[in-house]
Amino acid sequence: MSATITGEQVMSLRNQTGAGVMDCKNALKESAGDLAKAVEFLRKKGLAGLAKRADRLMKEGIVTVKVSPDAQTLSMVEINCETDFVAKNPEVRALAEELSALMITDASLANPADNAAAKEKLQALAIKCGENMAIRRGTVCRAPAGTIVNFYIHSDSKKAAYAELAFDGDLNAAKSELMVFARELAMQSVAMHPKWLRREDVPADLIAKEREIYRAKMEKDETDAKALAAETGKVYKPKSPEGVEKMLDGRVNKFYQEACLLEQVSIRETKLSVAQVIKNHSDKLKGNILVKKFECYIVGVE
Repeated sequence: MSATITGEQVMSLRNQTGAGVMDCKNALKESAGDLAKAVEFLRKKGLAGLAKRADRLMKEGIVTVKVSPDAQTLSMVEINCETDFVAKNPEVRALAEELSALMITDASLANPADNAAAKEKLQALAIKCGENMAIRRGTVCRAPAGTIVNFYIHSDSKKAAYAELAFDGDLNAAKSELMVFARELAMQSVAMHPKWLRREDVPADLIAKEREIYRAKMEKDETDAKALAAETGKVYKPKSPEGVEKMLDGRVNKFYQEACLLEQVSIRETKLSVAQVIKNHSDKLKGNILVKKFECYIVGVE
């Protein structure tokens, strides 16, 4: 009678060897549940050895993007590994392309980082390549009627973004220009890496923390200025409370201009903000353009 294999045994073997779940199950069955023999079984098959590399950082990787034939659904996935050499491996790209294609039609792969079958495929490839690998994240954007979605991916396949736009004018007449503009906004995201779309999206507690940091820095600067004035015999003129608050508002606005897509300076039209460029395109196309959402993946960056 064959031994009953528990999930705990499988995970223990997997943690020791780095082998895939199914490989661990098979090894435990072959060894009648004996963990030491199962490890030996996996080593003989060349399926063990990644666990000892578990502390190695995965700072390299690849991003792939796929779009459905009707251009209404887009998927994006990021796979991480240890070295650029493995990131450029054709098999790694093939798996990333396969996953991003499946994500468009398979709801269970909406986030492949949480999909057991996808992780099994990657684990098998990781064993073959001899490096730690992980599906870091994946996303699917399904653009509803009245909207379009387009993307930009950098030539190194390490940076990509998409932008979804709504338009209340004649969408069919403006579609080609809107697709180009959506790609431009995606390129802006890759180049400038905004974290939020608009200032209203930034958590209030984060802004409060930023103000606290800026205030502490200004208080230190004031203390240093006062000490320097005393040392040099110059007159020290403290800033008024109103002046301090105005400076703090300026610092926070600068934070918004760096962190929010709509408030950033356009990389194409450097005298305008992204919001102003959107307004100009809206006027040109005779309809309001609304950025519904965007998302940006850069390997190794949150």
